[in-house]
Amino acid sequence: MNDFELLELAANSLSHRSLRSWLAILGIVIGVASIVSLISISTGMNQNIQKSLGGLGANIITITAGASRAGSMGFGGGPPPGMPGAATSTSEKKITFIEAAALKAVAGVKAVDARVQGNGRVEYKNKNTSATVIGVEPSAFPESAVSTIYMGRTLGTGDLTSAVIGNSVMTDTFNDSNILNKQIKINGEPFRVVGVLNKSSTTFGGPDRNIFITQKAAKELFNQTDKASSVVVVALNSSSPDIVAAGVAAKLQMLHRVTNSTQDFTVTTASSTQSTISSVTNTLGIFLGGIASISLIVGGIGVANAMFTSVLEQTRYIGLLKALGARNGTILRLFLYEAGMVGLIGGVLGIALSYLASSVLTSFGLPSAITLDLVLLGMGFSVAVGAVAGLIPARNASSVAPVEALRYE
Repeated sequence: MNDFELLELAANSLSHRSLRSWLAILGIVIGVASIVSLISISTGMNQNIQKSLGGLGANIITITAGASRAGSMGFGGGPPPGMPGAATSTSEKKITFIEAAALKAVAGVKAVDARVQGNGRVEYKNKNTSATVIGVEPSAFPESAVSTIYMGRTLGTGDLTSAVIGNSVMTDTFNDSNILNKQIKINGEPFRVVGVLNKSSTTFGGPDRNIFITQKAAKELFNQTDKASSVVVVALNSSSPDIVAAGVAAKLQMLHRVTNSTQDFTVTTASSTQSTISSVTNTLGIFLGGIASISLIVGGIGVANAMFTSVLEQTRYIGLLKALGARNGTILRLFLYEAGMVGLIGGVLGIALSYLASSVLTSFGLPSAITLDLVLLGMGFSVAVGAVAGLIPARNASSVAPVEALRYE
């Protein structure tokens, strides 16, 4: 018998045991749907986060005080504070403005923005709120803002009482599209809104909910004259941000007289942040897939049980095939094909069910993305489980002696 004839016999056998076959298939369907659906959540999360991180600016390097306890990226890299997987600080020795100025000499550096940051009480008309206020270098701000001006203008060196606000501050916090050139008060000090930033494409560390004033004004407002809260370095477009970041880290290590193991600052690039986030979501995907695979193993046990029963029911049929000249290998392939078909049908239906589940999850706001690799993984897993579950029953069937099989009642 050729393989095509064996496939026909396997399909015919399944159709004659429809109820038992569908029960075995149902186990595979649930297992595959569980694996694909749960892994699709981590895939969707990863895609959403990477899309958001893409708006941070590929040439932006952020330096914060404190050495990373979590795994560094070779130069103290890692996600920014407050983000998933963010490192905690072992020390809080902030970078001085003199040290920040020295970073301008590092090869590949286009601009350096030493920032002063604090929470301020902001008043506008009859509204009072708390917002993050950031003092920036006016000359570097257009590059370091990771956003462009929506209306108005950017900050100038002499703007001691001027402010540029994030888009959400205008639309959500104050709900006033005519706020340009209006006065706001920060910690009781008057500032005039001279510009509004475009809405940022990132939800991680974006400027939408921040208020920006000049560094000089922030020094006086927060009484912070010597040390920067953080430093944003802009790399030249022609330079690799990671190479520039390594140069920045080396320069700060020299200034602070520390080594890789004792450094008291963290240097972060967009690529190191994306790498860390990917690592977290991939680990989550493996964890969720491992949990869901238990249901697929249970489905495989159901297939094995159905195949053992099938072998017992078809013992006389096996004997007849052997009497007609079928070899052990032919019988083995026949029952393997039958088990594999159970896995294949279960895989197809499981993938279809996972697409439905993904749509439901997305409608509830939970990110979910089913990729081609995930579909192929689910299909391959289902066929493999079906074939492995049917292997022992198939071997038992192929080893039955023809005479004993024909006598079987």
